[in-house]
Amino acid sequence: MASRAPRSEGAPRADHARVEAALGRAVSAQLAPLLPRQRWFGDKGRTIAGVRLRDCGALGDRGWLVLVDVTFDEGPDETYAVPLVLGGDGAAPGALVMTLDLDGVTTRALDAFDDPGFCLELLTAFERNVTVPTLHQGAVRFVRTERFPALGGVASLAPRRLTAEQSNTSVIYGDRLIVKALRRVKPGITLDYEVGAFLAFRDRFPHVPPLAGAIEYAPAAGEVTTLGLLQGYVANQGDGWSWVVGHLRQLSATRVDELSERVFGELTGLGVVTGALHVALASDAADPGFAPEPTTAADVTAWIGRIVEDVGRTCDAVRARLAAISHEIADDARTLLAGEAALRSRARELEALGAEHCMKIRVHGDYHLGQTLRTESGFVVLDFEGEPARPIAERRRKQCALVDVAGMLRSLDYAVHATLTPASGPTGTGERWFGRAAAAFLDGYLGEVAKAQARLLPASPAGVARALSVFELDKALYEVRYELDNRPAWLAIPLRGLTRLLARERAAS
Repeated sequence: MASRAPRSEGAPRADHARVEAALGRAVSAQLAPLLPRQRWFGDKGRTIAGVRLRDCGALGDRGWLVLVDVTFDEGPDETYAVPLVLGGDGAAPGALVMTLDLDGVTTRALDAFDDPGFCLELLTAFERNVTVPTLHQGAVRFVRTERFPALGGVASLAPRRLTAEQSNTSVIYGDRLIVKALRRVKPGITLDYEVGAFLAFRDRFPHVPPLAGAIEYAPAAGEVTTLGLLQGYVANQGDGWSWVVGHLRQLSATRVDELSERVFGELTGLGVVTGALHVALASDAADPGFAPEPTTAADVTAWIGRIVEDVGRTCDAVRARLAAISHEIADDARTLLAGEAALRSRARELEALGAEHCMKIRVHGDYHLGQTLRTESGFVVLDFEGEPARPIAERRRKQCALVDVAGMLRSLDYAVHATLTPASGPTGTGERWFGRAAAAFLDGYLGEVAKAQARLLPASPAGVARALSVFELDKALYEVRYELDNRPAWLAIPLRGLTRLLARERAAS
């Protein structure tokens, strides 16, 4: 790979040393209260004990690639990428802004992704295979793949930062490319990079964005860390969540089925894409990282143990905040707590996966409507990082394919109960729509996943349904914990979802 020095001719090294020192002081003194206000900060439920500069390097005349270590009162430290630009008067509402003291001269440090010049500098760095040296003898490398297009300069590719709530930051360049910058970073290649490369270059799976490059941080010692990905921009009609919610908001309660036939047909197509994704992820028996493996008794025991532990964690979290939960959903919270023993018992339904010799594979891991894009030819799947709250080693492990299926079913349930509330129609309307939508998705999925050479699911429909119900319950438990920490106003949806799932299970028993 060719490399060259960063394009920072406008600032001598002495100025870099002053900025590096000022960044260190500002990060330690100012960043802690600012981080929880950022939508990409993934530790909002934890109390920050301190922040320190881990490493930094200059990109262009005003940009700085900054890594910070965040410590908490409890639990492990985390590392975040916080790129900054120096100077400038404007800042987006709620944007991260710090003040730097450069030996008596004050300047502002702003969130770099709000600065078009910095965003273009990122793309130029890819085009020129730039390597940026860092303060602590490391380097940030801009690496291209065979899918990097010929740009002929970047000036015409106006950058646009996406504003949707997400754990990363994305910038679109015209209709050609998109940079997804990671915020909470871990040593090693990210799952999105690893799985995306496998699907794009090994399997040639057509339903993912083309991988054009990556931003890598190589410390002086230790593993390389992925800081971001460059992907081809996929022309689309919006994500799956916006599409479903938009459709549901237009429904008449008396014409739900009639008005949704086209949507049910498209959800069957989404099921086909999901099945094809699992077939692709199970396609290479020679690659240890992706080869399907038999689900062992030890695997099943571990899955059951984790779910049982998550039941306890979730109930403890709800119990600790029960007094603060609104009276409208307090009964649902108490239903969850009363059903704790039943949930623990229900997890043991997974024992059938081992008995039926199903194979475990790499999966998406955080699969929901918002991780898909609708295009003219169907759906594209995004973001293979898995659930952000789970350890990366756990997210990388091979699992039952039904984990992803459960995630999509829970997403459909979320869409229904965030939209078809009792105020907008009878409660039975939402349940009926969800039943049709889930059946359509499963019909497409089961037909396609049956093409896999490895056996991924139980042989009988009843066996599939029992295992799937456990993973749905597990996903709903995760949602409760997430909403408690991040969006308390949404807590009603997963709590009521758990109530319905428990009732559905009792009716089926």
